[in-house]
Amino acid sequence: MPQQPIIEIRQATDADIPAIAHIINEAWKAAYVGIVPQRYLDTIREEDKTKRLREGLIRVSHMRYFVLCENGSTVGAASLHRARNDDMPDAAEFSFFYFLPAVWRRGYGTMLLDFLKRESANAGFLRICCWVLEENHRAVSFYESHGLLRDGTRQTETIVIPLEEVRCVGRLKKEADTSKD
Repeated sequence: MPQQPIIEIRQATDADIPAIAHIINEAWKAAYVGIVPQRYLDTIREEDKTKRLREGLIRVSHMRYFVLCENGSTVGAASLHRARNDDMPDAAEFSFFYFLPAVWRRGYGTMLLDFLKRESANAGFLRICCWVLEENHRAVSFYESHGLLRDGTRQTETIVIPLEEVRCVGRLKKEADTSKD
């Protein structure tokens, strides 16, 4: 009988940033084929992503990065910060949420999203949100299955070509909140 992996979710340190960059780039190369132009996917570099991730922590002082580790190896990562849109003052937002393709469909996304929801609720936020490329049906389906529903808000993200993003928003529950929605 295979042994269950040891899973740890923790706040990332500066030393984790290169691994986070690797995870994001590998996830992009797999998840965005046919959505983001291939010529862009072929040129993404971990050094560039590492630099942008470090700059993000400096630019957004309340930003935190988290990693999910399987048996000590970093396989997933997410960010967490106050929502960037003025219409969501009571919301936390994650601007990235990615896993190495080799560990997709193991339940790790649910674990990390539940962790982000708890962190957000404990920080006093009432909602959590993210922006997702509309054509990334797998991600939209995942978020909706976990209560983050499209709220009708859209924006255009240009990654070589204009791509539509939709905002997914979910209500957070406090530990003492046992009501059913």
